[in-house]
Amino acid sequence: MDFLFTKEQEEFREKVIALLNTAEIQEKRKMIKKANLDSDPREIYRILGEQGLLAPNFPSEFGGLNKTLIEAAILVEEMSNSGIPEALHVLTSLIIGNVILLSATKSQKEKYLPQLADGSKNACILYSEPKHGSDLSSLESRAYNNEDLGTYSIFGRKVYSMKTHISDYGLIAVRTSEKQSKYDGLSLFMVPLNSEGVTISEIPSLSDESLYEVILDGVVVDNTCMIGKENDGWSVINKALSVERTGLDYFVRAKRWFDLIYTREINNIPTESTLIELSRLRCKLDASRYLTYKVINEFNRLGAVDESLSAISKLYASELACEVVWKGHELRGVEACLKDNHGYSELYGSLESAYREAPGLTLSAGTSEMMLETISKLRLTI
Repeated sequence: MDFLFTKEQEEFREKVIALLNTAEIQEKRKMIKKANLDSDPREIYRILGEQGLLAPNFPSEFGGLNKTLIEAAILVEEMSNSGIPEALHVLTSLIIGNVILLSATKSQKEKYLPQLADGSKNACILYSEPKHGSDLSSLESRAYNNEDLGTYSIFGRKVYSMKTHISDYGLIAVRTSEKQSKYDGLSLFMVPLNSEGVTISEIPSLSDESLYEVILDGVVVDNTCMIGKENDGWSVINKALSVERTGLDYFVRAKRWFDLIYTREINNIPTESTLIELSRLRCKLDASRYLTYKVINEFNRLGAVDESLSAISKLYASELACEVVWKGHELRGVEACLKDNHGYSELYGSLESAYREAPGLTLSAGTSEMMLETISKLRLTI
C-alpha cells in the first residue's frame, strides 16, 4: 500500500462525521427516505454548503476549503456511511465541478462553482444516446452556431441520465462539426434545464433511482455556456471520465451493501466457512477502497488520472458490488431480503433494492467490457 491519510485529512473526516450525525441532518435524512424511493437530498446538501463542506476541494473564492480531491472523496464516503444519498453530490461537485475547475474560463468558474459549492444548484450528465449508449464518438445530438447572435441552438435526445429531475443544469455533449475523426467535432455545454425546448421524462428502471430521457428541441444557449473550446469536447470529456471512473461511487455502494449484510449476519453466522467468505469480501472492500484513493491521489499529484489505473478501479469496484449483493442474497434468501425488522433498510436501503441496482453499476461510466479493453490496451503487452 502506498497511500495513507494525513492527520489533517483524518481531522477533516471527524468534522464531517460530526456534522452528518447531528440531529438536524439525521432527521432530514429520515424524512427524505420516507418521502420517496428516489430520494431528494438537496436540503442536506445546503446545510453542508453553509459549512463550506460540500465542495472542499474548490478554492475558497468559489465556496470551497482549498483542499484536495482526497477530502472530497472522504465526504462522499462518510455521506454513504451515514445513509445520506450521495449520487447527486458526486455528479454535481465531484464530476461536473471538477470539469469546470479544469476546463472552464475564469468567468464560468465564478458563475457556476459558488452555486454548486453552497448547494443552491445541482447538475447532471447528459452524454448517452438511444442508438449509441456510451459510445461518445458516435453522438448524433447537434449544436448549431448562430454566429451573428452569439448563441447555439441544440437539438438531440439524451437517455439514462440520473437525478435529472432535481438538477438545475445538464452538462451535455453534442456534435458541433463533422471532422475526419469521430472524436473531433464534439463540444460540451452547461444547459439550464428550465430552458425553453427542454423536455424531461422518466424512463422505467429496475433501480429505485430513476433514469431520465431529455429531449432538446432547438434549445438556445449563449456561447458562454460552452465548457472548453469548440470541437475540442473530447479532451474535456476525458477529464470528466477520469474523475467518474475513480471507483469511488461504486466502492461506497459496495461498502454500504456489505454493512447491511454483515450487520445482520454477524450474530447469526451458521458456519465457519460463511465467516471466512464474509472476511474475504471485507478484504476485497479494503483493496477497493485503497485502490480508489490511490487513483484520486494520483490525480492530486499529476493533475490527471492514469487511465488504465482508473479502469482497473472502476472495474474492480463495480464487479465487487455485484458480488457483495449476490452473497447477501445467498445468505439471507429471497424472502428474508424482502423483509426488514431491524431498521437497517431505513438507513442503508434493502438487499432486494440492491439486487436490482447492482448490475447497472457494471454499465454506467463505461461497461466492464470497455474497462477490460482499456486495461488490455494500456497495461498488457506481448
